[in-house]
Amino acid sequence: MKGPILSGKRIKLQPIKLSDAPDFIRWFSDKEVAVYLLRQTPMTLSEEKKWIKKILRAKDKIIWSIFNEKGRLIGNTGLTIDAKNKAASFGIMIGEKGEWGKGYAGECLKIIGNFVFIKLKYNRLELEVYMKNKRALRVYEKAGFLLEGVKRQKLKNAITKKFEDAGIMSILSKEWKF
Repeated sequence: MKGPILSGKRIKLQPIKLSDAPDFIRWFSDKEVAVYLLRQTPMTLSEEKKWIKKILRAKDKIIWSIFNEKGRLIGNTGLTIDAKNKAASFGIMIGEKGEWGKGYAGECLKIIGNFVFIKLKYNRLELEVYMKNKRALRVYEKAGFLLEGVKRQKLKNAITKKFEDAGIMSILSKEWKF
């Protein structure tokens, strides 16, 4: 599903396109970037383009590329939509390491939350996060997400070769304050 273009103060979310694939491959190939992603194995360029085409045809997924104020592609974000239950699952990746720690993830979360709760009028936004990913946990907690529980050793990390705990976090429309 192709989503709308969404803008914040410093970033713009645009539907992914095939020309974004080389950057995605570069990010997924960087172990420091991929260590806390749910997908940790890089794809070939043709596999990545095939995945993008599949996502654009999906009825329940919206994936955006994140561009900073200079127009540079710095990451991606997306939703899996559950229209029946008025809920969405969220994910984000800032792939450009030089852009880490600049507040882009928090701004992206604000844009996505407003889209989910104000535009779609959904009730719930949720995510799954590696419990060792302290930076992500801080961003989600600052936005008002609550930790619902931890699935112990749920994820086999392809980079660390260890089983890792996954946290389930959510926020409801009545709790959204942006």
